[in-house]
Amino acid sequence: MADDAMGDSCLCRANHESKSILQMLSNKTGISKRTFNELFERYYRPICYFVLQLTNDEQQAEDIASECFQKVWTNRMSFDGLASVKAFLYKAAKNAALNYLKSMKVRSTAHSEILYLSEHTEDFILAKIMQTQLLTYIYDKVEKMPPKIKEVFNLIYQDGLSTKEISEKLNTSEQNVRNAKTRALNLLKKTLATKTPA
Repeated sequence: MADDAMGDSCLCRANHESKSILQMLSNKTGISKRTFNELFERYYRPICYFVLQLTNDEQQAEDIASECFQKVWTNRMSFDGLASVKAFLYKAAKNAALNYLKSMKVRSTAHSEILYLSEHTEDFILAKIMQTQLLTYIYDKVEKMPPKIKEVFNLIYQDGLSTKEISEKLNTSEQNVRNAKTRALNLLKKTLATKTPA
């Protein structure tokens, strides 16, 4: 549960400005400060979460994600679209995370396994990228839920509270909490059944 809490703090909602970013990237003049800010707003937390899955270190994940965006800014004239920026970010994040794991003097068994899998199979990294993108998509949908339903969903799945604890915290019946949870899950199922993450 602690890992989930760390992941939740590193992963926030994805805003829906990809069209705006694409338009700004298509002008062939490199990445403007405004476009960079939108890219940062849209991709910082997903990159942070991706690195966290490899390092299991929240501070290191945030540092690496920040460094990756510094590299994007340094190379801002060399990108020809959103796909190239995303590919650059994930590759830079993966390499920095693996370098961090290699540089650790004392590695846990889990870190050693991650390092081995990361170096010997691209499927492992691809799975982590897909997990990050799916969770980003889900959090985006959660942000659009009605406020009370979103609150119950977050208390259950981010904070790990029980139905009873939530009913006491929100001063409502346990049945109301269960109803809100059911509605939230139904909303998610509906959107996941009709759309796929970008």
